[in-house]
Amino acid sequence: MLYTNEAIQKRQLRKKKIKKITRIVACTIIIPILVYNISLIIQSIINPNKTPSFFGIKTYVIISGSMKPNYNIGDIVVAKNTNANSLKEGDVISFRQGQIIVTHRIIKVENSNKLVFKTKGDNNNSEDSEEVTANLIEGKVVFKIPWIGNIALFFRGKIAIIVLLITYYIIATRANKKDKLKSRRRRKRIEYEMENK
Repeated sequence: MLYTNEAIQKRQLRKKKIKKITRIVACTIIIPILVYNISLIIQSIINPNKTPSFFGIKTYVIISGSMKPNYNIGDIVVAKNTNANSLKEGDVISFRQGQIIVTHRIIKVENSNKLVFKTKGDNNNSEDSEEVTANLIEGKVVFKIPWIGNIALFFRGKIAIIVLLITYYIIATRANKKDKLKSRRRRKRIEYEMENK
């Protein structure tokens, strides 16, 4: 490997370009995620009994097989705030059932005294025992993102935290070794240049 000033400058320029591109890509990905998460955190502090939304959009991870084969465990469903009066049979909705959010299909709409929905999981043999009133509806499911929710489910566990800590330790150790190697090479290069002057 040549240690001429020109070769060193070329390598340094290449490294600077790579770092700049990496920073731009990282910012393009990280900043929107941060804005999204901060907005959700603020909403959950202001109104702790409501699921936070981002411009009327809410996301939920499917954690049971009640909606198979259309919605599998680990899929993320995207639900949009909607007027309960516009919902009809066949629509898939996310709604509150105590402290949990359930995503099931509307099988019947009743509108005698008040608007009530009968729901059922596509994979369930019977309809849900509890009726869903308009105030319990979180939104109508507009699409799903397959399997990505498995990552969120994984990061809920203690094992994930241990894996993250080990990964961080390995990355930090490798970075430290790399820095030591670079400084050793730099010293050798300086010694070599001093000897050949």
